Amino acid sequence: MRKLKLILPGACLVLTICTVAAQTPGAIRQVESDQQRRQLERAAREIQPGETAPELYPGEVTDIGPQSIIKYKPRKSYVEAMVDGQYFYTDNMFLNEEDKQEADVFVGTAQIALAPTAYDLGPGKLAPRIGYRHQWYMFGLLNDDTVQVFDFETLSVREVELRKFDFNAQTLFTDGRWTMGNWGVDLGFEYTRLMESDDYDQFYQEYVPRWGVQRVFPLYESGALSLGYAGDYRFADTDMPPPQFNEDFNSRTDHSLNIAFTQSLCKHAVVQPYYRFKYTRFTEGDERDDYLHSFGVAVHCFFTQQVGLRAFAGYDMLETSNPNIPDYRRLDAGGGLNLTFRF
Repeated sequence: MRKLKLILPGACLVLTICTVAAQTPGAIRQVESDQQRRQLERAAREIQPGETAPELYPGEVTDIGPQSIIKYKPRKSYVEAMVDGQYFYTDNMFLNEEDKQEADVFVGTAQIALAPTAYDLGPGKLAPRIGYRHQWYMFGLLNDDTVQVFDFETLSVREVELRKFDFNAQTLFTDGRWTMGNWGVDLGFEYTRLMESDDYDQFYQEYVPRWGVQRVFPLYESGALSLGYAGDYRFADTDMPPPQFNEDFNSRTDHSLNIAFTQSLCKHAVVQPYYRFKYTRFTEGDERDDYLHSFGVAVHCFFTQQVGLRAFAGYDMLETSNPNIPDYRRLDAGGGLNLTFRF
């Protein structure tokens, strides 16, 4: 298939019509944002409201309603299968500082993993996983918005629909979580490849060892605070990099500090405001340091052990040291439905 080189105004990246999503930083950021939301939901499943707490004084239930106790839910399974659908609005699809492009986004996820019941290891328990995840990212489902791109072969400006930026993600992963009391330690490895949706041509891949530690602080019977650190190194390989860049120019290391508060709303629902600071150091090519602040809140409803519903809103603020890369602000808001089966 003939590939037309294009450049999207404001994005500072060379694109191709067959892999339009591939060369925009929005594709990589979308995957990272989705990973963060799934990690928060996984944490919310582990810190859930338990049995109703006894009254501290006569008439407490009448005054403030029944109070639930936060408790850990041990995972008891050998295989974990998950299907997830997420629909949301973003006000800055291309991560520009100006000329923001609004879009509606759908992310579909199917995942299967060997996830045996956590077993004793020293003074704690280890829960390992190994599996595969496939995701579909689709843009502009409910509107006919187009953006202008420049075609270097015809030296003309063209209109391109937002759906041209659709892409798929395939991930092989293995990880393990060791817990002892309210402490948790994570260690894992992921291989992810991003592909354009029409022909599944690969435009980006990365190999990611990652690590992290978390501490949960129960504050009272129905609320808990979690603090955590997460780090990784991303060995990146970008197909058709911009001129004067190598294929590994997206290689980088991330270090995040996370804080989340989990409050029980009822026996089946929790609210979870959070903040994350992430420092990213690009290790190849031009020196670049990124500083990302993420604020948000999510409401998770777990109707059964298999069915979960969520609503979320998040705001990202990125500042970068590279003058050729725009700082940006982005608002995302929407909801999702999760079906998880363990057997």
